[in-house]
Amino acid sequence: MSDTREYRWDLWLIGALLVAAILRIGPAILFEQMACVRDECIYRSMAAKIVAGEGLTVSSKGWLTAPGYPYLLALMRTTTGGFFTVKVVNIALALINVGTVYEIAKRVADLKTARVAVWLFAMHPTLAFFTQTMWIETIYIFFLLNAALAVLWARDKPWPYAGAAGLMLACCILFRGVATYLPPIFLVALIWPDAGWTHGAALLDSVRRRWKHGAAMVLATAIAVAPYSMYASSKHGGFVVSDATVGHVMFLGNNDYPPLTFDYGIGMLTSGIYRDYLQTGRRPCNRLAPPVQSSKCEVKASVNWMTENPEKFARRVPVRLAQLFNPNSFLTRHIRWGYWSGYPWLFKELTAAYIAAMSFFIVLFGTTTAFARARGPYAFIAVGTVLYTIAISGLTYGMTRFRLPLEPLWIIYVAMFLADPRATLAALRGSTPRAVGALLAIPPLTMLMLWYLPTGFPRFW
Repeated sequence: MSDTREYRWDLWLIGALLVAAILRIGPAILFEQMACVRDECIYRSMAAKIVAGEGLTVSSKGWLTAPGYPYLLALMRTTTGGFFTVKVVNIALALINVGTVYEIAKRVADLKTARVAVWLFAMHPTLAFFTQTMWIETIYIFFLLNAALAVLWARDKPWPYAGAAGLMLACCILFRGVATYLPPIFLVALIWPDAGWTHGAALLDSVRRRWKHGAAMVLATAIAVAPYSMYASSKHGGFVVSDATVGHVMFLGNNDYPPLTFDYGIGMLTSGIYRDYLQTGRRPCNRLAPPVQSSKCEVKASVNWMTENPEKFARRVPVRLAQLFNPNSFLTRHIRWGYWSGYPWLFKELTAAYIAAMSFFIVLFGTTTAFARARGPYAFIAVGTVLYTIAISGLTYGMTRFRLPLEPLWIIYVAMFLADPRATLAALRGSTPRAVGALLAIPPLTMLMLWYLPTGFPRFW
């Protein structure tokens, strides 16, 4: 554990916390807040039904979301009288996230890297924006970052401490179903040899020393998720871990119409257009059926579509990845749609440019440094989570909101580069496979990010 005095009095960290607080609180004070937008409204509707005593219900679109966020909103409504107070929770957790990024970077690299990382995190425009919304991202990032930190921390502690990582992963799963398959990635990170896998004996020795850590993490995750899983499975027509949405996202991405997304300039701008769009594809499965059965039906229909249209499916994968790597964000959409009344035109353009520049910087420099210097337990967590999310998006549909929780993990590698660029370049020169990997990855990533870049700047295109 790091020296608490150093942590407490590091002026770089304190400054980053102050800037993070200003960027996350200021816009909420300066601009009128929307009641809700798209999925925010669905979460609110679900929470209202929970408050009314109906429990977690299926959404109007037929899918069963993970329970964490609707129940949190219901708690806010019950205890404070309104849903908006969840934004106070967001702000508190966002500031904690600053400290978590600092601690992870210090463990993975050094103090200089930690100082750079917290400033990148604090000044990330889209991370700041989501703090002021009723979207799930800020809270999910809190659990994901602290799961990563708990793994790094528990490796050097007695095995029961690994239960903390399991509890954080359980919260990830209960707040977002896509996290269901993250525990194996974190398990590998937990038991990985300290000095890396130079030969089989090192890995076996680490497994012998840390298998109890792994068991404690897995058991804690299972115990925390199991009660809701058993309840939901008995209520919703089949086995549920935390949600039943995979079939419905596959329906959106593998159908006769082009791949859907909801980002500014490349998505459905109105409900009417969205409904007309859906009419051009195959009909959905019965949305009135129990959600597990409906989701399974959609999975089967999507797999059939893939096998019947292999070329079309293959051509859509780059499109979906371009949607995922779109350098614009939901903040771009927010300001382009005029939701911040009175925000000057010049500031809109500068903000949109800042959003895109930050996206390019994190993806390209973070990826280059990951190829050069990613090693050890954190590499499994960060790289594994990124690759898993990319694979899911390639199969379903892409959206910048899916990329956002990955960027705090990638910021650590960007900070490594900025703290010591020569170390990154030396690492690439010293390893041909890593250098080749970076050279092969960066050009297609750049093209994917350029694909939808013009959509964020309609006045100039």
